[in-house]
Amino acid sequence: MYARFLEIEITGTCPYRCKHCYGSFPKPGELSFEKLCEIFNDARDHFDAVIVSGGEPFLHPRIAGIVRRAAREYVVFITTSGFGLTDEILDTIRNRCILVFGLDGIGSTHDEYRGYPGAFDRLMRSLDLTRDLPKEIIVTLWKGVLPQIDNIVELAEQYNAIVHFNGLIPVGNAKKHPEIMPDPQELEMLYPKLIALKKQGGAVITDLHKVTAKDGLQGIELFCKGRFNITPSGDVRPCEFHYAVLGNIFDRSLRTILDQARKTPALQSREQGFRDHIRLDLKNPFEYHTTICHNLFRSPKQ
Repeated sequence: MYARFLEIEITGTCPYRCKHCYGSFPKPGELSFEKLCEIFNDARDHFDAVIVSGGEPFLHPRIAGIVRRAAREYVVFITTSGFGLTDEILDTIRNRCILVFGLDGIGSTHDEYRGYPGAFDRLMRSLDLTRDLPKEIIVTLWKGVLPQIDNIVELAEQYNAIVHFNGLIPVGNAKKHPEIMPDPQELEMLYPKLIALKKQGGAVITDLHKVTAKDGLQGIELFCKGRFNITPSGDVRPCEFHYAVLGNIFDRSLRTILDQARKTPALQSREQGFRDHIRLDLKNPFEYHTTICHNLFRSPKQ
């Protein structure tokens, strides 16, 4: 059994220009508090957890009320750069959510990658503010961060945080920055280390996965099983890294969109870990998202 996540991009506003940004933020759109309450009602019985994201979610004017409302029924995560987080906001959401901070390197590495001088120092202040709260640091495995893995694990320990290493999926801004993509050989060298850290339990987890013949029998243990995404303009997608649009919540209810989507062969295949679509001829065996998953949906927007 796995947790079912609904990831909601509540605003398209963002001060950063991250080189890997899947959504190519900033962009227009913001979901109102009233619309979000409607989503939370429709999502009942379909999801266990809500991920509040953006853009930068702390720039939404109703962020505190959104978290309070969602926390009545769901486990709530907020994915953030730390921008916009204040003592006042923290007091209103304390003990109602788990904060997930994005980190792309130490010091100037993070600033340059995010296109914002001082971004690392701002993030450190947010980690200081939340030192006593449950949190996660999420790291996208781009080329420049690979030499800093040990430093990042140490930093996470200092702030009592789980550190989560994610594979870099070539969508959004990443398609404009091919220089950030790690070589398969680099991932091959890193993979055993991340798996060993993960098996120790506790502070380090990773979604990085190498496709092998075993996946054709058992399926891939996907982080996105049961997962859906809603954009600031109301489009519903299989996940935040996907271009396929399943419907729009301003045209139909979320419940109707989900019921119809789950009947499609592509979604059913995802829930089985793409067991019947595993390919062993991938140029990069760590990148199955666009080569296997996205191809099944055959979205015209890809």
